[in-house]
Amino acid sequence: MSTINTNGINVDYPVPGENNSTQGFRDNFTSIKNNLNTASTEITELQDKAVLKQGLTGVAIDNNMANTLISNAAVRGFRSTTYNLGNAISGSVVVDATLGDVQTGTITGNTTLQIAGWAPSGTKSEITLDLTIGNSDAYITFPGTINASGNIVENNALNAGNLTIAKAPYNVTNLQYKLTTTNCGNTVTIEPINRGYQTSQVEVRQAMTPTGYVGDRNGDIALTPVVEPITVTATTVTTNVFTTDSTEGFYIGMPIEFTGQGGNAIFGGPVAGTTYYVSTITTDTSFVVTTDAALTTPLTLSTATGTMQASPIGYTYLCVGTYDSNVTAGNLQAVASNVITFSGALAPVANSFCPNQPIIFSGANVTNANLEENATYYVKTAPSTTTITLSKSRVAGGVAGPEVELTDVSDSALLSGTVATIYVQGHDIWKRIPLESF
Repeated sequence: MSTINTNGINVDYPVPGENNSTQGFRDNFTSIKNNLNTASTEITELQDKAVLKQGLTGVAIDNNMANTLISNAAVRGFRSTTYNLGNAISGSVVVDATLGDVQTGTITGNTTLQIAGWAPSGTKSEITLDLTIGNSDAYITFPGTINASGNIVENNALNAGNLTIAKAPYNVTNLQYKLTTTNCGNTVTIEPINRGYQTSQVEVRQAMTPTGYVGDRNGDIALTPVVEPITVTATTVTTNVFTTDSTEGFYIGMPIEFTGQGGNAIFGGPVAGTTYYVSTITTDTSFVVTTDAALTTPLTLSTATGTMQASPIGYTYLCVGTYDSNVTAGNLQAVASNVITFSGALAPVANSFCPNQPIIFSGANVTNANLEENATYYVKTAPSTTTITLSKSRVAGGVAGPEVELTDVSDSALLSGTVATIYVQGHDIWKRIPLESF
């Protein structure tokens, strides 16, 4: 409440037509001066303490509330401030919470973060880190004040006792974390934002290799898409052929099992719960299986008809190690008699590590060679430093299975943009568990 008091000012002085004493003038001037001084003090205090929409003329705006309590307020449209930590973050980096509620940047090398500028104890203070991953091999180490909540963060590890993101998860280009403290940063809770814990527990991947990918670590779990179950309507003796509605998605060496369908029993020769392997795809609607992964012993069938289900076997994949493979990529130039030729030497082809190693093809033109984009294959042989043959499976001991039938392509333009990526010299860190019918 203002303390300006005008009661001491005589508004009727001087009196008209009288010889008035000058004391009355002096008294009014003194009262006016005192009130102007009071007004100046109060206005200055308002300038120093009030929250303003705009800066006053000649005065920089400063709406720092200095932890003053605001209570029982309805708010709308409040926004968080942002601050760019840089586009090439590496080394030791100080994150000052006073500079922005959301702090962004691009990680390009191993980075050690320090957090400063937290609000005083007894209040909750939080910032969001929005980090673009420019280097998938880079480590991100947090200060020791980050508490045990870090165990819900993907790819977490300890580096000299500090929480560390030991390389970003595979194929992840952005990591967001919320950091919270109630004691001025003495202990800080970290929470993943864009990579939910449940999401990171079980990933769905288009392709799975035994060696895995950069960022894979012990404890990761993954699933891959599988070929849909099909209906078998007939079996044929001598040729040992199963007749079905479609063999789309089938490949040589694919594991498969048979179960009853619609209350009908299995017929023609297969045994429920037994794993068989596709050895021949005779037509778009018929196939042959063997009893062994090496495809040497065909399953003998009898002639019969009915309805049963053939289910390509799916797997749950469990990571039991840390990715340590080397990656080499090369462009496809031609395909002839199932032999792929690269345009230039592909380093691993020239050594003994290449056969049986996983390889993935990318690019819209892969189908011209009868290859499936982003599917896992295995190098069967390496006839030269620029050529390989493929298998779609590996049998016991990690040996590449039957050779894949490819389409001959002599025009390099038809393979333009097709890239082969081989993962070599690393451990097989992924193991698989069959998903069985019940």
